[in-house]
Amino acid sequence: MKSHKITIQQIADLANVSIATVSRVLNNKDKVNPKTRDRILRAMEELNFQPRSSSMISNTASRIILLCVPEFNNPFNAPVIEGIQSSARTHGYNILILQSRDYYTDADDYTNILRSTPIAGIIILASVPNAELLNDLLPRFPVVMCSEHVEGNCTPYVSIDNRAAAKKAVNYLISIGCRRIGLVNSNLSFHYARERERGYLEALEEANLTSNPSWIAHISTVEYSLAISNALYILSQPDRPDAIFAVSDLYAISVIKAASKLGIRVPEDLSVIGFDNIDLATMATPAITTIDQPAFQIGFQSCELLIEKIRNPSVEEKHILLETELVVRESTALPVHI
Repeated sequence: MKSHKITIQQIADLANVSIATVSRVLNNKDKVNPKTRDRILRAMEELNFQPRSSSMISNTASRIILLCVPEFNNPFNAPVIEGIQSSARTHGYNILILQSRDYYTDADDYTNILRSTPIAGIIILASVPNAELLNDLLPRFPVVMCSEHVEGNCTPYVSIDNRAAAKKAVNYLISIGCRRIGLVNSNLSFHYARERERGYLEALEEANLTSNPSWIAHISTVEYSLAISNALYILSQPDRPDAIFAVSDLYAISVIKAASKLGIRVPEDLSVIGFDNIDLATMATPAITTIDQPAFQIGFQSCELLIEKIRNPSVEEKHILLETELVVRESTALPVHI
């Protein structure tokens, strides 16, 4: 059996210990009870697991943090990266940015980079294709998920409650009289996209409103032109929505542009809510009602969490959710007074 197919979770399960304890043994960072260590080593031997070379183990003397970013054209990422860099500079670390996107989906994909560049830890601002990647990296590096995270995985992360935030947005649309509410969403491979869609559907169900599948779009990437094409399709239907919840402000701007092309007035004929509260939300015409998530703080706290983990590998795995806020602007109709 090849060692790269064995995960830290399998070793932990066989030895009846936590993933963190296995990681400490693999990295020789903290004292582990001799009996526990022997049990872990026996489990590794039974699974035919051979730790990789020291070049694939985190370097505690390194002052470099690897930041994996899925795409640079998403404006939400800019303040997150700024927050990460701010924290890193404070503690004397430098950031090495890797555009991960669809190119780095297996731990082996990181080998060449990590062999040539000793790193202290990894921040992943991206969707992870499967938990096995994290389980393969965790024994070798401190890892923190930023904004995104993997359900059911113990990897530390900083994010928001995407489902609750989406419900907040849709409930506001319902409160101002909207009854036919569409959704412009990202690809459901992203955790945030799945959670925001769940929040959208839950809000409609709780208000006894139906969701029309033809009013829901899933877009492969945060791209203006793709979003316009999908918005034009939704808004060209005879029974079109009277509101659209867009899971990013860039999508919301695209919806407003598509509405203008079709002669649909915003907010008189169509209310639009975005997500993120990027600078473009205030620059758009009309200015966009949106969910504000603290992007800079998400990045800053993620890096703080990683540096804490670098300095103390035995620290507990923390899962932090920051607060969001609804910011009401011109793209939604005035509240209905009964």
